[in-house]
Amino acid sequence: MRISVLTLGCKVNQYESRALEESLEARGHSLVPFGEPADAVVVNTCTVTHRSDRDARALIRRARREVPGARLLVTGCYAQVDPRALAVLGVDAVVGNGEKGAIPELLESRAEGVRVGESAALRELAPAPVGRFAGRARAYLKVQDGCACFCAYCIVPFARGPSRSLPLAEVRSGLARLGAGGHREAVLTGVHLGLWGRDLAPPEPFGALLDAAEVSGLARVRLSSLEPGELTAEVVARLGASRVLCPHLHVPLQSGSDRVLAAMGRPYTAGQFRERVEAAREAVPELCLGLDVIVGFPGETDADFGQTERLLEELPLAYLHVFPFSPRRGTRAWDLGDRVPPPVAAERSRRLRELSRKKRRAFERTHVGSVMLALPEGWAAPGVLALRTRNYIEVRMPWREPLPDGEVPVRLEGLARSGVAGRFAGGE
Repeated sequence: MRISVLTLGCKVNQYESRALEESLEARGHSLVPFGEPADAVVVNTCTVTHRSDRDARALIRRARREVPGARLLVTGCYAQVDPRALAVLGVDAVVGNGEKGAIPELLESRAEGVRVGESAALRELAPAPVGRFAGRARAYLKVQDGCACFCAYCIVPFARGPSRSLPLAEVRSGLARLGAGGHREAVLTGVHLGLWGRDLAPPEPFGALLDAAEVSGLARVRLSSLEPGELTAEVVARLGASRVLCPHLHVPLQSGSDRVLAAMGRPYTAGQFRERVEAAREAVPELCLGLDVIVGFPGETDADFGQTERLLEELPLAYLHVFPFSPRRGTRAWDLGDRVPPPVAAERSRRLRELSRKKRRAFERTHVGSVMLALPEGWAAPGVLALRTRNYIEVRMPWREPLPDGEVPVRLEGLARSGVAGRFAGGE
């Protein structure tokens, strides 16, 4: 069969789609770009916000319209939590997250209907490790799935089930497989990465995951995201001392108001968050810190937002991911009143995104004049190489040679329209 696989959402979804593609290729099927004639189209959905749902429905309708003769199978988190909403769109099959591993067989047997189990029954950590992410310098390794925190706004525990971890031996083999596939960098990813190891028998400490990264043979390994309570002195010290682990962390704040944090069900205060982040940056001065923030949570006042904005202005962060609150049916926040008017939430989002832009430029500016190792990611333009430093600075550098196979030393010379302009510093 000729099959197109389309993906929406997070790194975990991207990893699972790539694993599906490798499974399909191993069974003799051909992968084709979306829009070309195909026997089947698989849409791997996200449901973290109402916009994610809307994008999924639009993509499904587009697939039905542009590849009219193909079988259409929908999977992912939206399929898991609301399969009926997708079944009415005229798809051939809806497959939950727990059944993703069966998709090749379902396509071959031309199965129809809804195959979605309860999220609490999700027990397996599928799929098997991926060998290569074609066309990407940076690969992903999914080492954890699921979450049991049930924050008031979050649908993910319902879509992904309880936490389960990839055994340590499989972490090691998965990283080795990515290295053998030609990758120089891997991102350890999961729904709640910091829970890795706790459900294993016997449990493994998080440090064992970092140990596996250190001896992986890869040039560098990046952590996808850690909760504030998981930003421990041990983790920070490892990032600062390692020649493999990247000094880059993404940490969800969500709000700078203690009142809003309590309503969200977040297990820390703004002051505790500040202490963790400032200690991390002091210990590792080159550390790139990205934060998640939700604006417009029900009941968020101007004063609450002001506390968030002031905290973010003061913190040593490098960028923000800003999300307007999106009510998710089944979560505790779904029934909360005192909704923030959409224009107010939109203006708060705009202000924080502008702050993010300023913070990113300030972070880049502090590194101008330094020499840093950067990994090529491809060509930004003819004769211009796109690279990324270990602490996630985007670099553009003139280059006439073939694409380098590994990290190269780059002198950061000044801010560019996007990222930093650099030059090769191999002779310095």
